[in-house]
Amino acid sequence: MIDEKNTIDLLGEHGFSAQIHGTGEEWVICLHGWLDNSNSFSPLVDQKKEGYRWLMIDMAGHGKSQWRGPNSHYYFVDYVYDLLTIIDALKIESCHLLGHSLGALVCGMFSALYPSRVKSLCMIEGIGIMYGDEKGTKEQLIASFRERKRIDKKTELKAFPNFETLVNLRVNVSDFTPEIARLLMLRNTKSTDGQLLLTTDPKLKTHSAFRFTLEQSKHLLNGLSVPSLLIIGDRGYDFVKKNLLTFKSCFKTLQVEIVEGGHHCHMENPQDCCALIERHLNTINGT
Repeated sequence: MIDEKNTIDLLGEHGFSAQIHGTGEEWVICLHGWLDNSNSFSPLVDQKKEGYRWLMIDMAGHGKSQWRGPNSHYYFVDYVYDLLTIIDALKIESCHLLGHSLGALVCGMFSALYPSRVKSLCMIEGIGIMYGDEKGTKEQLIASFRERKRIDKKTELKAFPNFETLVNLRVNVSDFTPEIARLLMLRNTKSTDGQLLLTTDPKLKTHSAFRFTLEQSKHLLNGLSVPSLLIIGDRGYDFVKKNLLTFKSCFKTLQVEIVEGGHHCHMENPQDCCALIERHLNTINGT
C-alpha cells in the first residue's frame, strides 16, 4: 500500500491536495461541499475508530488544490472525472465514498457510473443532481457568460485586512458558528507578500453554464446499486429534502438518517454522524 507521503505527493502531481487520517486497509475518500475544503471532515475523523484510511480531498479550485487553467471553468461532471483520476492514480480497485453537499452529488454520480469501484456511498446533506429546466437553458448560458466576463475583468485578487474579517464574512452567509468558519477558512486562505488572500478560485462563484434536465438526471442515477446512506440535518437545507423525494427511487438501497444540526451537521454533530457512517461501513463489510 502507498504510504501517506507518497500518496500526498502522487495526488500533488495531478493538482490535488489532501489530508489522510487512519492506517486501515480500506479507503474512505471524502469530498467536501462548495467553497469548503478537506478541513470540513476534520471534526468527523477525530471521532473515528480504527479500521479505515480516510482520504480527505481538496477539490479543484478549493483549499490547497490547484485552480483549473485560465480558460477552464468548473463543470459538475469534471469533479466526477477528478474523482476517477484520483482513484485510478492511487490504483484503488474499490473504496468507500463519503461526500458532503456538492461532494455528495459528485460521489453519487460516480457511484452510478462506476458501481464496481465503490463499496459503499455515504452522503451528507446532498443527494441527486442539481438539475435545471430546459426552458431556461438560454438564460442559464447568458447569466454564466455575464459572470465570466465580470471575473475576467478583474486583474488582482482581493486582499483582506485580517483573518477574523474573513471568518465573519463566512459566518454571515452560513448557518454555523465562528469556530467552524475558522476551521474552514484556515485552509482557504494564504498570506502572500504581507497580504491575506483566499485560495478558492473566484471562478467557482460563476453561474453554471449547463445543467442536466430532471429527466437526464434520473436516467443517470437510475438503478444505483451501491449501498447508500443519506444523513440529513434537522435544520439542514430544504433543497436536500426536496431532492430526496425526487431521486430516492433511483437508489436500490438507501438508508436515510436525520441528526441534529444544519447543513454542516457533520461538523456541528460529528459524534452522531461518525457513528452512523461507521455503522454503514461495517455493515457493508459484515463486521
